[in-house]
Amino acid sequence: MARFSNGSDHVRRRALAVDALTSIDADALQAKAFSRTRRIMAGLDVVDVMAEIARPVPVGVLAEALGLPDVSAEVALVAAAYHPHVTPDADAEAALGRLIAHCGGPTELAAARIGLLVQACDATAGLIGNGLFASLTGKPAEQPVLRTRRRIDGSDVTVPLDGRPFGAGPRECPGSRHAIALAAGVLEALRGFRLTETETTWISSPNLRMPAVLRVTRG
Repeated sequence: MARFSNGSDHVRRRALAVDALTSIDADALQAKAFSRTRRIMAGLDVVDVMAEIARPVPVGVLAEALGLPDVSAEVALVAAAYHPHVTPDADAEAALGRLIAHCGGPTELAAARIGLLVQACDATAGLIGNGLFASLTGKPAEQPVLRTRRRIDGSDVTVPLDGRPFGAGPRECPGSRHAIALAAGVLEALRGFRLTETETTWISSPNLRMPAVLRVTRG
């Protein structure tokens, strides 16, 4: 993965991710995220946005744009074991194997595409969940990614992201425009819905701040 690399490896691997995003139109992502969310919501009385929309919709839409099938279930498993300090379980290992196969085999290009999908999972879900919770409660929207990790000389290093939700400098997120478009499409599709509870629980993570569950119903 580019983000866990340094020097020339980071530059080369990041370029693969940037190139993959260059041909993807952000407006098209927004429109497809809107349509996919509306299809999920149709006919349902109550929906947990975090489980049923905030993660699978952005990943599914981005996968389609990358020429892949809907691999949102596999990406969710891999995302849970993404950071180098986490030991992946057998399910995550198997899901990663399926993702590699879908992406054409064990190459740096496959790793770049998987990295984009994994980043589109929890981080974009946080944009959606925090944005929706703020809009429906009147509370300030919180930054979803609080800190990140890098691998330097074989050790994990924590990097705070205070006020910089997409990072900065040579490691700034290359997909910020795409993530915002995906979140905007989902949030627009949820306009007119309301929370079933005024409070929510938050995920237990040192790096992320977003709702664990966010149930909505038609207003």
